[in-house]
Amino acid sequence: MQYSNIFARLFHATRYSLEGLYYALRHEQSFRYEAIVFVMIIFSTRSLILTGAWCAVMCLELINSSVEKAFDLIDKNFNSQIKAAKDMLSSSVFIAVCFNIVLWVVMLL
Repeated sequence: MQYSNIFARLFHATRYSLEGLYYALRHEQSFRYEAIVFVMIIFSTRSLILTGAWCAVMCLELINSSVEKAFDLIDKNFNSQIKAAKDMLSSSVFIAVCFNIVLWVVMLL
């Protein structure tokens, strides 16, 4: 009985995660672009390091998008503190992308 509960939780957790990915692909343009780059990486290299580093970018983008949506629920009007927080979230994705560019240059040249 306990095992079925574990598998049910695993099933539901997996389903929720896939729903989140599907939502991001449908509604978040930046995530779609990053998913396209991910597919290109998979087909162009066998490097687990390059693939994993790009997965980090995609994870940060999901965090960025979800927190921005939460901020929009808090206050739809301009708020300088919310703008600063959104800018910092965006900069985390930017830093990860820059790191990936350097990583690609170093590993492939």
